[in-house]
Amino acid sequence: MKCLFYLCAFVLVGLALGDTKLRSRGCIYALGRCVRECEEGTHGYAVGCDFITPEPTCEEPKPVKDTRAGLICDFSACYCDPPTVRDTKTKKCVPLEECPQN
Repeated sequence: MKCLFYLCAFVLVGLALGDTKLRSRGCIYALGRCVRECEEGTHGYAVGCDFITPEPTCEEPKPVKDTRAGLICDFSACYCDPPTVRDTKTKKCVPLEECPQN
């Protein structure tokens, strides 16, 4: 019984001292180093060397890969978490139904 008590106490102390950050949201990279973490409501988007898929926006909620610009290497950005899209006027992530009507 004492062993179970000590085991539970050890687990509780470990959880209390552990890092509460469950997962990284991603980073903006420059020269291979993380220079800024992505803010709440966004996630990191990066390509090694590939065509870039633009971030979904109010104007273009379902973008496709841009093959006209050619291969882009070492690009990173913070894109809005689905199902939100970027409002290009306010630069905020919003649900598509909250996008301004043009």
